[in-house]
Amino acid sequence: MKAIRIAGAVLLMAGCINGYAQGASAADSASVEASASAPANAASGAVSNRQLAASVRSALRSAHRHGLKSSYIRVRANGGVVTLTGVVADDSQIGLATSVAQRVPGVSSVVNKLKLRVVAGVKGSE
Repeated sequence: MKAIRIAGAVLLMAGCINGYAQGASAADSASVEASASAPANAASGAVSNRQLAASVRSALRSAHRHGLKSSYIRVRANGGVVTLTGVVADDSQIGLATSVAQRVPGVSSVVNKLKLRVVAGVKGSE
C-alpha cells in the first residue's frame, strides 16, 4: 500500500513538473524530467529489491528437499546483489544456500555471511 502511495505521489509530481517544463527551454525541460524520474526509479528499485529478496527466500525454502534449513537465514537484496546472513547447521548448507541464491533470476552476485550454528554459539534449534 505504501508503494502505491509513493508511486501516486511521484506521478503527481511528474505531472506538475511536466507542466512547468512546457514553458521552459529544451535544456531546462530535460533537466527537470531527469530529476522527476529519480524518485520513481528509487521507488521501483526498492520494490524490485524486495521482490528479489522474496524470490531468493522462496528458493531457499524450496531447497528444503535438498537438506537446506533456511529458517535462520536472512536475505537482503540491493541492485542484484544478495546478502545472506544468519546461521546454518553445517558447511554444506552454506554452499547450498549460495548456490540456490545464485540461480534466482535477477541475482548478479551473492555475499555469503552465513555462520555455522556451533561457531555462532547458538544451541539446539535456536
